Amino acid sequence: MYNDLERRKYKRKEKPYMAKFKIRSDAQETESDDWNSVTLHSLSAGGTFFIYKKDLGIGTPLDFKIEVSKSKPPVNPIGKVIRNEQFQLPPYSMFCIAIKFIDIGEHEKEAINTAVEKALVQDNRTSVA
Repeated sequence: MYNDLERRKYKRKEKPYMAKFKIRSDAQETESDDWNSVTLHSLSAGGTFFIYKKDLGIGTPLDFKIEVSKSKPPVNPIGKVIRNEQFQLPPYSMFCIAIKFIDIGEHEKEAINTAVEKALVQDNRTSVA
């Protein structure tokens, strides 16, 4: 039974954030230099969620460049796909991709937490007004 307790370690914000990612590979010859642009639908210091046109596969490691603030450089965590659900949006097939950050520095966590907290405060001000 759901008891309204938040299970996540970090606060998250369902707000669009611009990001780029590429598939990470240990083999230099197969590593891609092609960055894919996506809009993140939610973000926390623990991970993110986005919709993508291709199946990325559970466990796939990804490098990210995430714009959390216009006044600060992007954060660059490494994540891995933990959920990948296909859905149909005729005539296309799309994938809901959930990412867990597996390598993220304390400075990057702080930048994401600050951006999320700021967005949550702005939401509270808007809902009170």
